[in-house]
Parts: sequence; structure tokens; C-alpha cells
Amino acid sequence: MNRLSGKLALVTGGAGGIGEATARLFKEEGAEVILADVAEAQGANLARGMGAEFERLDVTDEDRWTQLVRLIEERHGRISILVNAAGIEGNLEAGSPESTSYAEWRRVHAINLDGTFLGCRAVLPIMRRLGTGSIINISSIVAYFGSPLSVAYGSSKAAVQQLTKSVALHGSRDGKQVRCNSVHPGVIRTRMLRDIYTAIARNAGVTPEEAEKINLRAVPLAAVGEPRDVAYLNLYLASDESRYVTGSEFQVDGGWHLVDAR
Repeated sequence: MNRLSGKLALVTGGAGGIGEATARLFKEEGAEVILADVAEAQGANLARGMGAEFERLDVTDEDRWTQLVRLIEERHGRISILVNAAGIEGNLEAGSPESTSYAEWRRVHAINLDGTFLGCRAVLPIMRRLGTGSIINISSIVAYFGSPLSVAYGSSKAAVQQLTKSVALHGSRDGKQVRCNSVHPGVIRTRMLRDIYTAIARNAGVTPEEAEKINLRAVPLAAVGEPRDVAYLNLYLASDESRYVTGSEFQVDGGWHLVDAR
């Protein structure tokens, strides 16, 4: 349908999960796509397979962000879309407010929050010069409720939610049309979800399959979502169809946010 024809998208965490699904869908819809990830071999292979570009990026590396955006600007003259999809869940077997080490707290926030901030900050100048752009920050449904077994993850994703609003207001200054929205996935079938269920199973003395069944009792649609489900929402936010949408939050969670998550 070419909903993104003429646009260039930079997708972090593009070597797997939601990032990969988003990059593939964006490419199908006519965008030029640049995948960025620390998983160099995997990311490069995926990019070749879908006719995209790949750049190695540690999202916590401030200098690399500056270098990468400058490179893209020189090569393409624009960045239309940034999807901040890189993220980690952290150590869920020692993730309570008492058991989380300060080093682990800082590691999770560095990737999930600092990496998102650095991405927003790096692309804002070029988007504001062009007068338009869409930044999509992948938060999490846990931003809406307590996460006592993954306190660092919950804190980092809640902070992404607030950061998004600040970036949205800044992007609208001086008549500019640089939009920023946050997406809040719930139970999505990714590597991260497998690791989460494995950790929950160990803590609870059940199998990962049993952990999934227990978790899905809290989800009204009672099903695990797919990365493509999130990618379709990202497509809407990246396209001109959402030109009047900024600073907003979108849940892709089967209705989980509607119920008590404990």
C-alpha cells in the first residue's frame, strides 16, 4: 500500500522481536529502512534479506548516536521515523526492590531509558530542521502498574512514557510537526517473553508453559500477541495517517491494562 513511501526509518533493536517485525512491515509499506542493533551478524543478515541497511549501534553510546545520525543525514538527507525498540528485561530472578543490585538497576535504565533519550535527542535536530518526523518509543504495559519482580524494568519503561510527552511538546515548538508517541506492548511472543516466563517459572516452581497460562488469566483476550501486532500500530504512528497524534500512549496488550495485574 506504500503508506510510508518516501520516508526513511531508523529502527533500534531491529535484529529481533518487535524491532524486526516493525522494520519488515515498514519496508513492505515503502519506507527506506535502517536496522540498528548490537547483534551485528544477525542484524546484517536480516537487513540483507529484506533489502534494508544495517548499522551497529549500542544505544547507550552517546558518541555513536551522534555519528550514526550524521552518517544517515549525509547519506540520505533525512530521518523521517525513529523507532526506539531496543530494550532488555533485566535479571528477573533478582529483580525485586530488595534484591536488585545498583549495577543491574543502572544497566537496565541505561539501555531502556537512556538509550531512548539519546535516540530522541540525536534525531530531533534533523527532524526539526525538516519540520516533520515521527518518533515511536516502545515502553511496556508494566508502566501502568507495579512490577515487584522486575522493578528496574518497570521503572525504566514508566520513565519512557513520561519522556515521550516531553519530547512531543518540544517537537511541536515553533510550528514544527515532530511527533512522539509511546507504545505499550503486553504479552508479545518474543525472546524476551520466553526469558520472562523461564524466570517466573523458576521463582514459582512451575513450568514455563504453566507460567504462561497463569499470566494469561489476567489478559481479557486470553492470548499471546505477536510482534506484528505491535508493528501494525507502529506503522500507523509512522504514517501521515497519524499526523494529528502526538504525546499519546497506545496499549497493545489484549486488554491487560483494564484489569488488576497482580
